[in-house]
Formats: sequence, structure tokens, C-alpha cells
Amino acid sequence: MTLNSKLTKLLNEQINNEMSSSYVYLAMAAWFEQTPYAGFAQWMFTQSREETMHALKFYQYLADRDAKVELEPIAKPKADFKSPLDVFQQSLKQEEKVTQQINDLYEVAEQVKDHASKNLLLWFLNEQMEEEKIVRDMLDRLKLAGNDPASLLVLDREAGSRPAGGGGGADAGRTAR
Repeated sequence: MTLNSKLTKLLNEQINNEMSSSYVYLAMAAWFEQTPYAGFAQWMFTQSREETMHALKFYQYLADRDAKVELEPIAKPKADFKSPLDVFQQSLKQEEKVTQQINDLYEVAEQVKDHASKNLLLWFLNEQMEEEKIVRDMLDRLKLAGNDPASLLVLDREAGSRPAGGGGGADAGRTAR
């Protein structure tokens, strides 16, 4: 079955959205690299790798459906943040934005009755629920920690031990620190 042209266009846009998310998280990791928070830097680097894997999953889906892949430029991400709390607040906004994008894609797949695409997008919707929960949990803990250096360092250490999940796979690496 040929992939619907509107859905093809939107799936190509989602590759860009996922790569843009990867770039946002890489900028967050780079910001943390300039702080004492190596664990948070690792967390964001892992998140960047996962977003890249998500983009590649969309890429492969288009290729498997014999649809044309069209890559677009990626915008420069925000690179300055106020605090770990600020970074994770921005992270939650990013995840909520991606969730909305996937929901919109799902609606189009439903409209054009493309059940294979709906199946793919269901995987992503489940992934997004998990991603938002992980970020919200960290945000809650950061709010509890406030400006207490000892508490922030404990959270940083825990963040650095976060396993690669979602689309990241076992090869989600470490920063060059």
C-alpha cells in the first residue's frame, strides 16, 4: 500500500522534529558540561541519542514504505539556562511538544485509514508517556532539593546512572568527559 502523500509529508517533518529535539538535548548536555553536574550532562546526552534513534525509526519507516525521505535544516537550539531546574522545565516542554506532534500524526493516520502508521505511532505515544513521566519525576525531585548543593549532587549522581531507554538502545553512549 502506497503511503498517503499528506502522511508522508508529516512523517518527514517528524524526522526533523525528532532531530531538532536531539539537538535541544545536546545543547542541554553541553550546558551541563560547563557545570559540576556531570550526571545531568550524561542524562541529557542519553536523551539526545534517544531522540536521534526516534528520527531514524521514522526514516526507516518511510524507506520501508517506499516513500521519499526529505530532510530539512535543523534550527539552532537554546543554549543558556539558569539552573538544573530550568533545564528540566524546558525538557518537559520539549517532550510535551513532541507528544502533541505525534498525536497530530496519529489523527492523520486515522483519517487516511493507514493502520500500519497508526501502529508505529502508538509505539511513539507510549514512549512519550514514559518520557514525560521521567522528566516530571526529576522536576518534582529538583523542586524538593531547591538550592541545597548536597541534594542536587545526589540527584545528579542518580541522573548519571539512568539507563538508556526508549529508542536509545544499548549503544547510547557517554559524553567525552
